[in-house]
Amino acid sequence: MKKKIFAALLVALFMSSCTGDFLDKSPSDQVTTKEAITTLSDVKNAVNGLYSLMASVYYYDLSMFLYGDIKGDCMQPTSWSGGRQGYSFYFFDHTASVPNNGGLWGRPYYIVRNAFNVIKAIDDGKVNATQAELANYRGEALAAIALCYFDLTRLYGYPYAKDNGASPGVPLLDHAIGYGETSTRSSVAECYEYIINKLKEAIPLLSNSRNDGHLNSYAARALLARTYLYCGMNKEAFGTADMLINDLKSTGLYYLVDNAHYADMYAWGNKFGAEALFQVSNTATSNPGRDGLSYMLHWWGYAAVVLTDDFAQKLKSDPADVRNQLVATYQDGGDHQYYNLLLKYPGENGYNSPSFDNNYTVIRLSEVYLIAAEAGLKAGGELRQPALDYLNDIVRRANPDASVSDAEFTLDRVLDERAKELVGEGHRYFDLLRNGKKIVRRGGKHLPNAPEEIDWNYYKCVLPISRDEFTFNPDMEQNEGYTKE
Repeated sequence: MKKKIFAALLVALFMSSCTGDFLDKSPSDQVTTKEAITTLSDVKNAVNGLYSLMASVYYYDLSMFLYGDIKGDCMQPTSWSGGRQGYSFYFFDHTASVPNNGGLWGRPYYIVRNAFNVIKAIDDGKVNATQAELANYRGEALAAIALCYFDLTRLYGYPYAKDNGASPGVPLLDHAIGYGETSTRSSVAECYEYIINKLKEAIPLLSNSRNDGHLNSYAARALLARTYLYCGMNKEAFGTADMLINDLKSTGLYYLVDNAHYADMYAWGNKFGAEALFQVSNTATSNPGRDGLSYMLHWWGYAAVVLTDDFAQKLKSDPADVRNQLVATYQDGGDHQYYNLLLKYPGENGYNSPSFDNNYTVIRLSEVYLIAAEAGLKAGGELRQPALDYLNDIVRRANPDASVSDAEFTLDRVLDERAKELVGEGHRYFDLLRNGKKIVRRGGKHLPNAPEEIDWNYYKCVLPISRDEFTFNPDMEQNEGYTKE
C-alpha cells in the first residue's frame, strides 16, 4: 500500500471544502482534525460531518447522480439547460484545464481525509470512550472511505473488464494527507482490492440496526456486492448479495416494496423507506436549495434533465409496468414539444411544486436483487437459476403478469431491467461502460453536436486528472488521450 500521496490533492481538498455547503454546516457537524477528536461526542460529530459532506451538489445531492445518468442513454439535458450542472457531462466536455467534474475529485477525497482523522483518533487512544462505544463509528468511517474510493475509481479509472484492472486508477491513501507528499496512481485492480478490504474491515464493526442517513452493516454489504460485480468477481458478488437478501428476509428490517405501493416509495414524505439501505439526507434547514437534483429534474423547477424518448418508449411498451407511474409528459409552451419527466423526486405537494429537501438513495435493496441476477448469470452453473429468480422478483414486482424465461435470460435483459428500475439513481452509464457496451444517443430530442456513440475505447469515457495536480506532481500519470494542460 502506498503511504505517500501528492500535495496537489491536499490543495484540491481544501478548495472543494470552500465550494458550497461545507461552509454552511454548523460547527458541531464538522470536526475535521485529529486534535479536535477527544470525546465520544466529538467522534459522533465528526462522523456526522462525513455525511454532511456527501450531501453536497458536488457529490450526492446532484453531481454523482447526473454523471451516472446523463452520460448514458436514458436521460438527457433539455435544450434550455445550457450552463447547468450536467450539460457538460452530456457533451463530455472534459479537459485537464476544464475537467467539469463538479467536484467529483476533491469532495470524495475531502471525506476520505476526514474519515482517516476519525480512525487515527480512535486508534491512537485519543478518545475517552470504550472500544465497544467506538466500533460502529470506526466502521462508518471505513465504509465512507470505501464508498468514496469506489466512486473515484469508476470516475477516473477505466472499467475493470477492459484490461483486468491494469490501467491507472486513483491514488490510494492510508492516512490523512499532509503537504509535501507525492505518489503515483494505483491500478484499478489495486483500487478495488483496497475498497474490498476496507469494507471487510468495516462490516463486523457496523451496526445491524437501521441508522437512517448512515452506513450500517447492510449498506456496507450491498456496496461490497456492488464492488465485486464491478471487478468481475461474480461468484463473490452473487454470494454476498444472496446472503444479504436472505438475512433481510429473516429480519424484515428492509424489504422489497410491493407493486401496490411502488410509486409511494418515492413520495416526498416517505424518506428512509423500506428499500433505502443508504440515503443521503436533506432537511428543511440543510439542503441544496435550487441546485439539488430534485429541482434540476422537476418541470416546475429548472426542467433541465428529462428522460430520453427512446427510454420513455421502452418503459411505456408495457403499460402494466408500475414504473410508468413515475413518468409524466409535459408540453413546452415555446416549441410545443412533449418531454417525459421522471417523478422520483417530487415535492411536498406531489409533483405540483419542487422541493429542496428530498433525500437521495445511494444504495437500494432493489439493486441488490439485480446485482445477484447479473452476477449469477455471469457465473453460470448452479447460480443461473437463483439469479433468474432474483431478476423475476423485480420483473414481477413491476408487472405481476410478466416474467423472464431462461431463454430470455441474457446480460442485455438484465441491463434493460436495471435501466427501468434504477433510472435517475446514477447507474446507467456505469452499467453499460463496465460491461463493454456501446452507448447510443441519437434521435428523439437528443441535442446536436454531442457524442452519439460512446464505449470504453472513447478516451473521454473517464474524467481527466486536473492540470492543478501536475503543478505539484508533474510525474503523475494523466488518463490516455488527455493532455496535462
